[in-house]
Amino acid sequence: MSRYFVTDPPVPVMEFDPSEVISDTPPNVIYIKAKMDLATDARVKSELTKIGDDRKTMELHLGENQLALLIHNIVRWEGPDLSSIPCTPDNIRTMNPTEPHLEKVLEEIAERNKRKAAPNPKPPTEPGFATNGSHDASPPSAAGISLQLATGTPRSPLLRALDGHQRPSDD
Repeated sequence: MSRYFVTDPPVPVMEFDPSEVISDTPPNVIYIKAKMDLATDARVKSELTKIGDDRKTMELHLGENQLALLIHNIVRWEGPDLSSIPCTPDNIRTMNPTEPHLEKVLEEIAERNKRKAAPNPKPPTEPGFATNGSHDASPPSAAGISLQLATGTPRSPLLRALDGHQRPSDD
């Protein structure tokens, strides 16, 4: 499927790596969404702001961002400490906030849902360079900048026009 759709299966986040830690019991495993889809992202954001009971005020629940991420991203769990407890929003709310495994789950959710920077189709422009449609809108070459620094004479668009390097104005 295309990169525009989230279809990957849930991802396990192990309490510890059994190949690195010697233990008599297997690790607890919490499965999270591979990536949030639009609906999940909207539900997480909705948890943080709500309309008040009077329908006129807005309540902000800024401290509930991690809880909202856990509630809407944990899809199931298994292991010696979790198997007998159903994976429900109410049970997620009662989990111990100092549990290192939950910190690991939150880090994995954050890593998987980082926003990508949009590509910039326009080349960057620097102040002082012509951008009004004139034919000389490109920044100077490295040699031109070095010459300016060495001689202390800036090559502004006005000086280039006086030197005859730009078109004369139409008026």
